Amino acid sequence: MQQLSLKTKLTVALVGAALLVSLIVGIVTIRDMQIQIEAAIAEKAKSDLATALEIADYMRPGPWTVIDGELYKGSIRINDDTEFVDKIGRLTNDTVTIFLGNTRVATNVMRDGSRATSTLAADYVTETVLHGGRIYVGEAEVVGVKYQTCYAPIKNDSGQIIGMFYIGVSKKLADQLKQSFTAVAVLSARIALLFALAATCFIPIDAWSTVSGMRAWQELAQSSKQTPH
Repeated sequence: MQQLSLKTKLTVALVGAALLVSLIVGIVTIRDMQIQIEAAIAEKAKSDLATALEIADYMRPGPWTVIDGELYKGSIRINDDTEFVDKIGRLTNDTVTIFLGNTRVATNVMRDGSRATSTLAADYVTETVLHGGRIYVGEAEVVGVKYQTCYAPIKNDSGQIIGMFYIGVSKKLADQLKQSFTAVAVLSARIALLFALAATCFIPIDAWSTVSGMRAWQELAQSSKQTPH
């Protein structure tokens, strides 16, 4: 009986250690995959912004300027230029917004069925891009919806920052990928747990059968010795 108990304890210990290692590996793998997905979405936003700026120069050649309180690209007025932002949006499959200062003047972002013009950028974006002159890459809330975004300063010929060019990649796809991967990882962990539990049930039974068989042979051998010939 002591031999059976030792084997049982050893089995449980080994299975427990395997489960612990599997759990740690699973958590690390899920976290690493989430980081990689976020990085891939951020790279797409930066790449799409570079593409959008090239398209902007092709569609509306000329410098960015402010005339009578409105934004122009070359000789074309950008305020409410829906063709401009919609074309870039179709080519990149992103949301596109042009800002004069921190105010949206042309956008394909919709709010309550209409374009979200005259709304303001988030304060932290304004601080980074308009005041700091740097590109902002990161998650941002755009009219109540979260996007992986990229904002670049718009400068006139004198180098003065007069607005921002925004590209937004929806985080819906990234969230779906993370949820799908996590679901697969959790399912795999459950299957591993079931196999581990099965092991703790069947291995001791097998060990018990072996011990019982050895005892039966010993009893048979002893009875044979005691039987007179």
